[in-house]
Amino acid sequence: MTENGENSGDDGASKRAAAQMEHMSRTFFERIERGNNLTKMGSSSNPRDTAMLIAAQARACVDCPTLQVVGPQSTNQGVKSIAIARTFLKESGDTDICMQPEFTHLEDSHTGILLLIRKKARRTSGEAEAQQLKAASSTDAKVLAGAISSFAREGRRMVVTAIGAGSINQAVKAIAIGRKNVEDEAIDILCKPEFTEVNEGTTALRMLLFVEQT
Repeated sequence: MTENGENSGDDGASKRAAAQMEHMSRTFFERIERGNNLTKMGSSSNPRDTAMLIAAQARACVDCPTLQVVGPQSTNQGVKSIAIARTFLKESGDTDICMQPEFTHLEDSHTGILLLIRKKARRTSGEAEAQQLKAASSTDAKVLAGAISSFAREGRRMVVTAIGAGSINQAVKAIAIGRKNVEDEAIDILCKPEFTEVNEGTTALRMLLFVEQT
């Protein structure tokens, strides 16, 4: 504790965080200048580190990064990163972000998913009137996508709740397919992931889905 009552440990942590953010800002500006705004997520990627990058770019006058994910664990880490970044942004202003997943073909002939991240103004979710949906690891993504695209055509908001990497992976696939289903109908689907508690302490991801005119 210092003479004026401030905690020197907290002050040191704040300075380290500020220095890390400054370094991160220089890094992503240089990367974007080179035409690279893609962040590849692995199964062992740290969601909090990626969330700091997303939040820093959301606050800056640049586009947010696009996350590339392959497989359930990678997808889980990517969506978690976006959910954590939303909590960081909530603490500091009116900026919010949403994600729009789409499939991509990789060089090794595998199929991955791009999580496109967009800045949005923060506003109330209107969740009370949203259609409640659930995803499990055994969920058929095409069937869930059919429900999502059907409600999207009606202009309905939706909430998809998923617990665990397998469930989150199927939910994200379903959203990507749902977006593809309605792409020729002048509408699109936006997703805002956030953490929620279910079943007495179990943490789940809740994905708020909104319909946007294109």
